[in-house]
Amino acid sequence: MGVREWLARALGTEHSVEGDPTRVSAVQAVLAELAPLVELDGGRIELLRVDDDGTVHVRMRGACASCSQQASTLSQGLEPRLRAALPWMHALRSVE
Repeated sequence: MGVREWLARALGTEHSVEGDPTRVSAVQAVLAELAPLVELDGGRIELLRVDDDGTVHVRMRGACASCSQQASTLSQGLEPRLRAALPWMHALRSVE
């Protein structure tokens, strides 16, 4: 697996992510920082879309999909980092 394929898998971007490309890239940069930590537990966070109102939609994959700490990972790990890096972010939503 090449670097691009690994990065796409780690960021959950095998598909086309909906939303403004600049905002999508900014969210992906934050996810890239967290990807190694999430992967240590056998999971990943897949970016699905970024709405114009600043709502970020993600899906938990792998071990994270059924983990009892999923809500904590999002609210205490990912959301604060997104808010710190992206002042335009309005909300983080997890999609099953």
